[in-house]
Amino acid sequence: MQKFDFIDLKIFVLAVDRGSLSAAAEESNLVVAALSNRLKRLEGAFNLELFERTGRGIRPTLAGHMFARHARTILDDARKLEIDLEAFAEGRSGTVRVLSNTNMLSEHMPQALAPFLRDNPDIFVSVKDKPSHEVVNLLRSGEADIGVVAASADMTGLERWRFVYDRLVLIVPAASQLTGSASFSTILDAPLIGLPEKVALSQFLRRLANELGRRPNVRLRCENFESLSRMVESGVGIGIIPQTAASRYGLAMNFRSVQIDEPWAERELYLCVRNKSHLPRYTANLLEHLLQYAEGYNGSAF
Repeated sequence: MQKFDFIDLKIFVLAVDRGSLSAAAEESNLVVAALSNRLKRLEGAFNLELFERTGRGIRPTLAGHMFARHARTILDDARKLEIDLEAFAEGRSGTVRVLSNTNMLSEHMPQALAPFLRDNPDIFVSVKDKPSHEVVNLLRSGEADIGVVAASADMTGLERWRFVYDRLVLIVPAASQLTGSASFSTILDAPLIGLPEKVALSQFLRRLANELGRRPNVRLRCENFESLSRMVESGVGIGIIPQTAASRYGLAMNFRSVQIDEPWAERELYLCVRNKSHLPRYTANLLEHLLQYAEGYNGSAF
């Protein structure tokens, strides 16, 4: 059986703070008799004296002090919960789970997310690198909120919007004999500089190689596109990175870009959600922000 409610806690704390039943009753808009009955019922529920009645008012017993301490904690937590839920309902607070491929995370997410996070300090975004075929499955199962996938992914049952254009290129040392364009089969003949095995781009390239009955000849794995580019510049091997990254790092490094003669090298990326109308407001706000980013992206091919 419930022995007290939030009203009891508020009245009890008020009585402790004011040291007077009449003062507590006036502030809580109750008659003194009603407030006194609530406090007596509270004491009876625990079979404890929580107050000492004196000629000058009331004061808490040791049990009353303990009860008051816990009551304040409960009331503070309840108020924090109200504030958090209000912020959640208004779209000002929450955590958004975003999944994307490697290229998008490196080349667009920093620019796309920074203004949104700056303007929404109580919204947190969890961003993870996943291959497109995993992203759509995780969206359908409710384990992600927003996904960025290639057009080749099966987006059946998901709502989708065209996002940004994505092109992969091959970067080679300046002295390399590779020129013009190269097929993936030719690329697999050379030593590769790659990213960590669990990265979506590495999984994607490994799957393509498996389809050809080949295995990528990865000589070294680097943590990011910049370090990969530096290793290629040093003549250690060749690497596959987004064209935007190749253009950026090519300004300061001495390597060449070679087009990849494969349909998969040029991809349309899509934003996907399971059901836009069911998104919390803060997630819908981020989705709208990303769509606006796509509209303003000068390199979009759409």
